Amino acid sequence: MSVRRFKAKGRIWKGCALHSLTTVLHLPTARCRLTCSAEGKWNVESSAIGAGLFLFLEKTMADILQAAKSYAKLLDVEYQILLGKKNNIVSLSITFEDSHFVHLAGLQYLRDLRKVLTGNRGHLFRRILKETISQKLIEKSRYYTEIKDRIDYLVYLEFIMDSNETIFKYNPKLEAFSAIQADFLLKNEIQTRNIFTFLSEDKSNGKYFCRSFFPQTDKDYSLGQTNWTLLYKKKIHKSTGDGFVLYDKLNKNR
Repeated sequence: MSVRRFKAKGRIWKGCALHSLTTVLHLPTARCRLTCSAEGKWNVESSAIGAGLFLFLEKTMADILQAAKSYAKLLDVEYQILLGKKNNIVSLSITFEDSHFVHLAGLQYLRDLRKVLTGNRGHLFRRILKETISQKLIEKSRYYTEIKDRIDYLVYLEFIMDSNETIFKYNPKLEAFSAIQADFLLKNEIQTRNIFTFLSEDKSNGKYFCRSFFPQTDKDYSLGQTNWTLLYKKKIHKSTGDGFVLYDKLNKNR
């Protein structure tokens, strides 16, 4: 297997040279290694898990197991964020629960599989990881095409959370025909397509979680919403306490 060196803003990165690599984007510094298995599957390893070097490959069809494994990595992660608007500053702590995955993947829309997908959502998530709920089963639903894009892009959720793109204070009243109740909206572009991630506050602990997630089809949910400035973002691995500052506009020395 050949190896190619990728250069981004003066830094050299190594990775496997295959035709599927199309774009390299460089964000805040982090060591990153790109490897490829004999089957042609790519793996990105980073000291910040996604921070630093974003590698977007040609869009491939992700399955529900890949999406679940990607999401499982976030269960040990907390993001601490500061946002500013004029003289106001708000702080967000974002965490992830296994019970939220089913909704983010859109599995509730597979109405003809309700007998299989009914029950504790955390348990359903673990069944997906154990493959007792398989991709073949999901694809049997006549409604699968309605959620396929969500699953394809859900594997990028960690990259999205690591990035420093646009954050809006979300006002549900501006979306009269939408049932989404959220406090903040993240808008990211992946492979020329807008991805919307909605955040809501858990009133029981004051932390935020991902309420909804989907790629744009026709409507741009950010229109008319108030853009807030990202001031600071830190990613923490809860099991070890290790943290990595992804963005710091407050510290001019960074």
